[in-house]
Amino acid sequence: MLWLQTNKTGSGTMNLGGSLTRQMEKDETVSDSSPHIANIGRLVEDMENKIRSTLNEIYFGKTKDIVNGLRSIDAIPDNQKYKQLQRELSQVLTQRQIYIQPDN
Repeated sequence: MLWLQTNKTGSGTMNLGGSLTRQMEKDETVSDSSPHIANIGRLVEDMENKIRSTLNEIYFGKTKDIVNGLRSIDAIPDNQKYKQLQRELSQVLTQRQIYIQPDN
């Protein structure tokens, strides 16, 4: 589950969220050096990394498309409001990306 909400004077309220589910099956050997719980742990970590990567691609790519497609009904004398909105959104998304990075 991923959720982003902002409420800025210049851009108004923005809610962006989504969820992603994945399933995987894999046969592994069980031994003293590779017990069942270790195999499960590796599968969970691998799937978590794949989901994180997919979310990053979908979420940030789609958000970029949306921001690039924004247009104003009111005439903007210059692009300062648009550029400020892009900077704010980029900053929030960068902070969010740092937050979802795996601990190494």
